[in-house]
Amino acid sequence: MRLGWSARCAAVVLLGLATLAGVGCQSSPSKPGPAVATGPVVKPLPPVASVVAAQNERVLGLDTLWARISLRVDGKLANAKLNKEEAEGYLQVVLPNKVAVSINKLGNTYFYLGSNDALYWWFDLTGDQKVFAGRHASATPETVDRFGVPVHPLDLIELLAITPIPATGQPGSPEKLHWSADGSLIWYDVAARGSTKRVLIDPKTYMPVMVELLDKTGKVVVRSELSKYVAFASRSIPGANPSVASRCIIKVPRQDLTITINVNDPGSGTPDGRPIKELAFNFEYLAKKAYPKAVPVDLDKKEATDPVPDVPPADGAGK
Repeated sequence: MRLGWSARCAAVVLLGLATLAGVGCQSSPSKPGPAVATGPVVKPLPPVASVVAAQNERVLGLDTLWARISLRVDGKLANAKLNKEEAEGYLQVVLPNKVAVSINKLGNTYFYLGSNDALYWWFDLTGDQKVFAGRHASATPETVDRFGVPVHPLDLIELLAITPIPATGQPGSPEKLHWSADGSLIWYDVAARGSTKRVLIDPKTYMPVMVELLDKTGKVVVRSELSKYVAFASRSIPGANPSVASRCIIKVPRQDLTITINVNDPGSGTPDGRPIKELAFNFEYLAKKAYPKAVPVDLDKKEATDPVPDVPPADGAGK
C-alpha cells in the first residue's frame, strides 16, 4: 500500500489518537492549567453529592460512543518537530474497556489505536507495518513507553470524562472538593488506572473543563481541557441525552506536545443508526484478517523490539 503521508505526519496522527480524549480549553495551549490551591480559598463549596449527581446525570446512558474526529498536533514526538499537522479519523468506545481510534485517508487506514477487555494495541500501517500489543494485566510505565504513545488507550476514556462517579459514601467516590488557587474552578480527586485522576469543574454548571492524570508523585502526566459539550440520544436508556465535549485539547508536558481534537457527530452508534461493531475491538481479527501484513511486537516481552510469532490471544469480543 502506497501512503501519501510523510513519516512525520504519521507520527503526529498516531499520537493524536492516543491522547485522543478531549477537551475544549479554558486557557490557551501554551498556558498551564489552574494551580491547585496551597491555602484555603474562603468561599463555600457545594456538597460533594451534588457534583457527583451532576456528572452521573450528564453521562447517563453513555455506554457507547461513536464520532468522527479531526486532529491537529503541535509539538515534538520522538525527537521530531511537528508543526500544525492535521488528520481525520473515527473514535469508537464501548465502556468500560473498549476503545478504537482509526486514522484514515482515501479509504486506507494509516493507524489504529485500541483496546479491549484484555489487550491494548497500536497498528502502524505506514512503511514497515507493525502492530505493538500488550496485556492490561502486565502494563507498566516502561511497557507503555515502548508502546510509542504517551497515553494508554484506557486513559483516553478518563481524559474524556465520560464515566460515572461512584455515589457519595461508596468506594471510589470523591472525599472532598477544593477550590483552584485562583478560585475559578472546583476540583476533586478520584482513583484511575494505576494513578490519580484530578477533575476540574465549572462551579456554575459542574461540567468538567479539565482532567489531569497524575503519577504516584503527584506530577501531571497528561492533561485534557474540555469544552463545547454536545448532547446526543442514548441507545440504551430511552429519553436519556448524555453529552460529550466536542472540543478537546490534550497536553503531554514531558513531551511538550499538544493535540487538539474536534469530536464531530457524536452518538451512541453510527449516524445511520447502526450499532458499533464488536469486530472493531477484536484484536485477533484485526491482526490476522484486517491488517495481516503488520508484524506483531509483544510489548510484554523483555525485548519488545523483536517480533513475536503469534499475536496475543483475543478476548472473544467478536463472538
